[in-house]
Amino acid sequence: MKLRMQSVAVGFAFVALGAAVGAQVDPRFAKELVVDSPGSKDLLIPRYASSFVLAQVTKDFDELSLPLGKATGTSFSSDAGKKLRYENSRAIEGRVIRTIYIVPEGRSTLEVVRNYSSALEAKGAKALFQCGRLECGEEFHKLHAGGGRVITPEPGAVTRERRSLASNALEYVDPAGDQRLWVGQWTRPGQGDLYVTVYAATQTGGSLGDVSAALKGRVLAMVEVLETKAMETNLTFLSSDEMGSTLSKTGRVALYGITFDFDQADIRSESDKQLQEMAALLKANTATSVFIVGHTDNKGALAYNLDLSQRRAEAVAKALTTRFAIAATRMTARGVGPLSPVSPNDGESNQAKNRRVELVKQ
Repeated sequence: MKLRMQSVAVGFAFVALGAAVGAQVDPRFAKELVVDSPGSKDLLIPRYASSFVLAQVTKDFDELSLPLGKATGTSFSSDAGKKLRYENSRAIEGRVIRTIYIVPEGRSTLEVVRNYSSALEAKGAKALFQCGRLECGEEFHKLHAGGGRVITPEPGAVTRERRSLASNALEYVDPAGDQRLWVGQWTRPGQGDLYVTVYAATQTGGSLGDVSAALKGRVLAMVEVLETKAMETNLTFLSSDEMGSTLSKTGRVALYGITFDFDQADIRSESDKQLQEMAALLKANTATSVFIVGHTDNKGALAYNLDLSQRRAEAVAKALTTRFAIAATRMTARGVGPLSPVSPNDGESNQAKNRRVELVKQ
């Protein structure tokens, strides 16, 4: 079989899509199927030729449940022993990139999955599990492409139409007719292991109005790539003395030990140690007032990142007030989004340096 993989998709002419999706499709939805989602890119492995990224999410460190068996149980059962689950699976930790692609018209799920698996196996990857149609399980798509795996872009990051398309991309699938899965592992000497899942299915439409009309009959591919690596611990913690010394010298200090849930302002529990040290610094220097400044990388819309960084800065100030009795009048929260980077936003490692909270002496 001739492979159709490429590193960067070549755009279709928009007029060609009109015939493919039919005149009944709202143009606002149709145009989202012929351009990549803002800020998305091909990472680690190439895409199927002429596909477009409907949605993408990257997590620097997360856990991925790797399916190594069919889906058993049912999504409707409340009985713990009968709930929908993988017959066999493995939990893998590392950097996760999850992408949903819109595949060109006329391609089958078998062709799409076979192209990915053939390209990866040619590089030395080995298959861990694969299945097709009901071999995967009747409700496999609800387990594998729903729940915690569904991609729902944040409001403002993309258009309302793209957000609706991405959120319901694999909601309606005919398991007996057309679904395929390939799971593989690629061991790269000196670079860590790469785990890949490729799931492709044809959307049957459903009852979602314009969303269903735009997606009906389209082959969608959800590609997950997990790159194993140790969770970065450098630059993640500063003592109160270290913060105080840096503030005295430069008037500001960058903190990487305050982390948040992905695209949220909820502070993770592992940030407690850094919060305690921030509180100790402020309690030891009662005459000092500070700006708490939230920073992001440049992925996503500017307005969204400004709002996210503001909410995160406010969350830190609130935590210091409610949990450590630091007077709110001593802290001013501000979010500047990607407007004050410390590193170019040209790669994940540099982007990680820009995602930070800073204390700035008033």
